[in-house]
Amino acid sequence: MTSAEVLRRAIREAAQALAHRVYERDQLAEDERPDPYAFALDYLNAQIGHGWRPTNAQKNPWTSTPLRDNTDTNARGMALARRLLNRESDADKEGYHDAGPV
Repeated sequence: MTSAEVLRRAIREAAQALAHRVYERDQLAEDERPDPYAFALDYLNAQIGHGWRPTNAQKNPWTSTPLRDNTDTNARGMALARRLLNRESDADKEGYHDAGPV
């Protein structure tokens, strides 16, 4: 497979993943939908976790190859994000867009 074919495949897979997430988000009631910026960051972080890079820069040397199971790391990151979002939310909302348990 040529590098151009690999790139086209990666773009197609990323677009499919984004379309799926947008579809799922659109199925929620309007007041339950996540903030667009938080939604975009979540998607980009997921893509970076799958090896996507915004430039042709080499992969960071501190990342392992092959990629390991990052389930625990992702869970800790989500918990930290929830705590931050809940801390910065309006008190009357009792949490940023129902960010979940702290």
